[in-house]
Amino acid sequence: MKLCRFKVENLEKFGISSPGKIKEIDGNLFNPGKETGAVYKEEEVEFLPIIRPGKIICIGFNYGKHAIQLKEIATKKPTIALKAPSSLLGHNQNILLPDISDRVDHEAELGIIIGKEGYKIENPQEHILGYTIVNDVTARDLQHEMGQWSPSKSFPTFCPMGPYIKTDLDASNLRIRCRVNGELRQDAKTSEMIYSPDECVKFASRFMELQKGDLIATGTVPSVGKLDDGDIVEIEIEKIGILRNFVRAEKHWLDYTKDILRRREKHV
Repeated sequence: MKLCRFKVENLEKFGISSPGKIKEIDGNLFNPGKETGAVYKEEEVEFLPIIRPGKIICIGFNYGKHAIQLKEIATKKPTIALKAPSSLLGHNQNILLPDISDRVDHEAELGIIIGKEGYKIENPQEHILGYTIVNDVTARDLQHEMGQWSPSKSFPTFCPMGPYIKTDLDASNLRIRCRVNGELRQDAKTSEMIYSPDECVKFASRFMELQKGDLIATGTVPSVGKLDDGDIVEIEIEKIGILRNFVRAEKHWLDYTKDILRRREKHV
């Protein structure tokens, strides 16, 4: 089942994906419920982040080739960083490049959504609700400068996710690709992970209690790259779908937003 969270006429709804359409349900991600009979075209809805997680856990250096690419800061084993939940962003929305960073990178990742709480988990499949797509956007220059990684990953809009969660999926050998303006940047399979998706859940739960709705980003595939104002970044994961976002410089976007507000005030 592929589930999504979206808005229509400013009302939050949940739905089941079918080719090109979304069937509204009367439940939520944890209790899907029945179809209401309402059907929407994908282009008619505003996709929202799949979930409002209590915490976003990022597994670092879970692909050997990525560790080689960032050998200056790479750890010998996969590690953990936390990303602020306020960084969440939906499908087709704008990633804002902060003016205090000169290098912001895309990071294509498989996301795991926790459906059942647990500490020191030994049976991950009992705790996984499903899988989604995550772009773990990172201000790379700040990551290099600071001993703590969380600030470089926590800017507003730095955690695009969605548009769907797939609940019945073998995630052990999925192809992950990232394209920027149509150019293939990243291409790998989850089978290349050092820690498999199940092992990511076990690993993270050694250090903290995982709670219902938490998001685990399982580490980026190799060949991360720079994002620039005006780019379109798309991450595709086999059997889940495509997450698309537009890249805008924070200053330009804020100026544009202020201009819209000024024009609206003139017509009030």
